[in-house]
Amino acid sequence: MTSYALIFNPHAGHNGATAVADRIAKRIKAAGHQVDKQPTSRPGDATTLAFTTLADVAVAIGGDGTINEVAAGLVKRRKPPKLGIIPQGTVNNLARVLHIPLTADAAFDNLLEGQPHPLDIGMVNDQVMISTMTLGVLANAAVSVSQKEKQRFGPFVFLTRGLRSLSKNQHWHLTIDSADGTWERNTTFLLVTMTNSVGGFLNFAPQAKPDDGYFHVFVAPKMTWRRTLLLMPYFLTGNFSKLPGMTYFATSQLTITSPTARLKSRIDGDPSDRLPLKMRVISDKVQVLVKPALLP
Repeated sequence: MTSYALIFNPHAGHNGATAVADRIAKRIKAAGHQVDKQPTSRPGDATTLAFTTLADVAVAIGGDGTINEVAAGLVKRRKPPKLGIIPQGTVNNLARVLHIPLTADAAFDNLLEGQPHPLDIGMVNDQVMISTMTLGVLANAAVSVSQKEKQRFGPFVFLTRGLRSLSKNQHWHLTIDSADGTWERNTTFLLVTMTNSVGGFLNFAPQAKPDDGYFHVFVAPKMTWRRTLLLMPYFLTGNFSKLPGMTYFATSQLTITSPTARLKSRIDGDPSDRLPLKMRVISDKVQVLVKPALLP
């Protein structure tokens, strides 16, 4: 018998997460297992619940933000429970990468039949990252996207809003230190991903795997109109690293500073720390339940 803790925001999705949690709990009990529903009441609760639960599996019911909070609790533990995912977000980057079905009922089958698989966790200063971190115009553009727009237009609203921001030709001076050296120049945006899905678009970085132990770093040049027009086909075809002027590298540790800019980062879609940022990858600590046949 396996025990499951269902961690969810009861007010998310017009209270849809509560209905999903109720349905999943009934199916877990019907399968002969134990289940405990653990709704959150404020930001950070999911982290506390994941850190303190005695269940065998901590199940995040929600989007990348909820998974981020649950992972933040798990990574602090010496022997954390397994991570289960029932996607209920708008973008669902991590679920897409792991090929976890985006419908609750199909994801339930993955929950019960899945096997533990290592999942890299990024640390950005003291904040957890499971998918992406952005700085510059991409982070600034995301601020203007409302929850209603995300639900209505999905990933395309981030792409169109990002292209609009790129046309303003903003740039900042950054210094980036990694194990392989130092990079310093003006950039329009910096994007760090741990998976091949960014903004819900798969194949963004085909070389990125959720357990490869690396940050995949993209540093954009100052964007001209020509480069902005070229960006979309490179983005959609998995050739973003080949965009003229783009700098790409993979590393397990990273420090980002600026002599002038106090840019604010966005991690997994939510506002986070300002520069400077110190980043590292934690491998082989958290394990996520995935059907072997679904793994990329």
